[in-house]
Amino acid sequence: MTFTDMRTLSDILMKASPNNWFSIKGVVDNEDQYNAQVIYENPSAKPSWQQALDGRNDEQWVVVRSERKYRLESCDWTVLPDVPMSDSEREQWEVYRQDLRDVTDQPDPFNITWPTPPE
Repeated sequence: MTFTDMRTLSDILMKASPNNWFSIKGVVDNEDQYNAQVIYENPSAKPSWQQALDGRNDEQWVVVRSERKYRLESCDWTVLPDVPMSDSEREQWEVYRQDLRDVTDQPDPFNITWPTPPE
């Protein structure tokens, strides 16, 4: 597992160990690089590699929720009572919107299967 964005890693470390100074000296793509390139002023405050990975998942869930919000908002028009559509079409949109709400029930935030909107 890699950190594609140093800001994400920095955010994770700040949440895991608040009020502790650290620096990231280069790209962090694995545990060895993490151990060598993430330097804490107080080494005992440094989160473990596993904590960093767990934080990576938490940060990705934020991304997933943001995308879900966008997708839901883009079809808000389907729930307006004066939109001309059949009961069948309305039901398809209701199912789609519920499937969007359920994406956070999936186990892996890096491998989301997004539902397909009705035609």
